[in-house]
This record gives sequence, structure tokens and C-alpha cells, in this order.
Amino acid sequence: MEQEKKTLPTDELDLAQLFRFIRNGFKSFGYSILNALANIRAIFIDNKFFFIALAIVAISGSILYSKLIEKKYFTSSMIIKSEYLNMRIVQNSIEKLNLLCSEKDRTGLAEVLQIDKATAKNILRFSASNFVSEKDRVEIEILKEQLNSLAVGREELVSKVIGKIEIGNHQSFQISVQVNDPDIVKHLETALVIHFRENDYVKRRIEANVQNLLSRKTKLVSESRKLDSLKSAIFMNYQTMANQRRDGSNNVILSDKYLTDPVNVFKEDLNLNRELLDIEEILLVHPYFEVVDDLTTFREPANFSLLKVILISIAGSILTGYILLGLWKFNNYLATFNRTTQ
Repeated sequence: MEQEKKTLPTDELDLAQLFRFIRNGFKSFGYSILNALANIRAIFIDNKFFFIALAIVAISGSILYSKLIEKKYFTSSMIIKSEYLNMRIVQNSIEKLNLLCSEKDRTGLAEVLQIDKATAKNILRFSASNFVSEKDRVEIEILKEQLNSLAVGREELVSKVIGKIEIGNHQSFQISVQVNDPDIVKHLETALVIHFRENDYVKRRIEANVQNLLSRKTKLVSESRKLDSLKSAIFMNYQTMANQRRDGSNNVILSDKYLTDPVNVFKEDLNLNRELLDIEEILLVHPYFEVVDDLTTFREPANFSLLKVILISIAGSILTGYILLGLWKFNNYLATFNRTTQ
């Protein structure tokens, strides 16, 4: 009986030990962090003149680099939408342009973009990306599936919503440029648009599309004129019928059963007119290749400001100081260790 009273259940003993172990672990971890911070502070205070000297050197170097060595550059971007471009074609063209930018003599870049060599020398690099990211595309596909699952009795409405979601964003590309002179940005925009539009692959398809639209327009205009004549004949026929019934004439006219339904004729004429307007809009707007947002000339450089450069240099000098002191102490430790072992 006495032995049973003295012994505790093993479960309670294990839990007490576990909580004690966790508490001691957190306590020792907290002490370790505080001890490390205290050591870092002590090293800084003991060697403050060393750190101040490093900071002065770093600040002087950053100011010299920012004012005299570093060239200011300016960035801008444009959005091009095309039914015939894809990311591989755009990326391939951009890579070729960047290779030409890396050449010391910018003659190749000037010839490809049809610009003068002085403008070509002020271009640093190009970049391209999808206007809609892959993540956004996945989210759009998920949203479409969710809409389709809720489309019971609302198929037409959901179809319109999906159509709005899919408006050519996946065919839009953001083209960015870095230049030394902001005054060349607008001239460069024209050169880039011509470069992508005059691509053989794109150019042939644009020409074929325009030719097909013009042929379709000619056909629709011809059909519309025929419908106008038909509408006039139908109108005159109905007017003759009305006069015959009113005057009791014996003139021979077509019976009602031979007459075309005038409502369908007028509806078809409206459809033709609507299609003609759509073609006119396409030929005017060129949705198969258009600039959605053009390059903007920014006068503020994209480089880090002098204040940011100084702050980064101070932080870098402090980190460098700790590394140098650590190496120095480690070297002294190795020297002491070498003497004790001999």
C-alpha cells in the first residue's frame, strides 16, 4: 500500500517531464538570442572607431560612384496586343535585341529597329512579359469552371461573363525598355511597334486578314444593295395591293402567298448593316495588332536615390566590419591553438 501511494502514474510523470523540457528549451533559446545580441552590441561598442571608419569609407565611395561613375537610366513600358503573337515569339525577338544591345558597335541594333546609331547607343536593354501572368490564367480557368457549375438556367448570362473575362488579355504583352536618354523613348516606341508588326509571320497574317475583310465588305455591300432593291419592290407591291383593294381595280398583281415576309427582309438588312459596321470597326481599330498602352517618358531616373545608396552602404559597412572582426578573431584563435599544440 505504501509503495503504491509513493509511485505516480507514468502518464502524469511523462507529461510533467515533457512540459518541463519544453519550458527549459524556450528559456535557453531566449537566453541564447539575448546573449548573441549582447555580444554583437559589445563588439560594436568596443570597436566603434573601426566601424565609423568603415562607414565613412563606404559613404564616400557610394557618393563618388553615384555622382561620377554610375550612369543614370530610365525605364518605361508599353502593352502590345496581337492575335498573332505569343510569348515565345516576343521573347525570342527581345533576346535578339538584347544581344544586339550587348555589342559595342550598335550598328546591328540600329539596322534592326531602323533607328539612328546615336539612339541605339542610348538603349541599355529590353524585357518582355505576359500582361496576364500564369497564376492569373489559372485563377481565370478556375473561375470559369465555377461559373459553369452555377449556370443552371443562366447559360446566356454566364457565357457573357466568361466572354468578358477572356477579353484578349492573354494576347497582350508588356514590353519594357531601359535607356540612358529619356528623350528617345517616343521615337523608340514607334520603332518597336514597327519591329513587331513587320515580323514576317505577323505581317503575312495581318495582310491576309485585311484582304479577307475587304472581300467580305465588298460582298456585303453588294448584298445590301440587292436587299435595298428587294425592299423597294416589296414596298411598291404592298402599296399597289393597298390601292387595288381601295379602288376596286382589275389590275393583275401577285397574290399574298407569293410575297416574301417583309419582316425577315428588313431583319436581314439590319444584320448585314451590323456586320458591315463590325468590319469597318476592325479595319479602323486594327484589333489584331494594336498598342494598348504606349511608352511614357519619365524624367526621374530608375536608379537608387543617393539617400538609398548611402543607407545601403552604411549597412554593408557594418556587416563587413563584423565579418572582418570575426575573421581576425578566428585567426588569433588558430594562432593560439597552434602554439598550445606545439
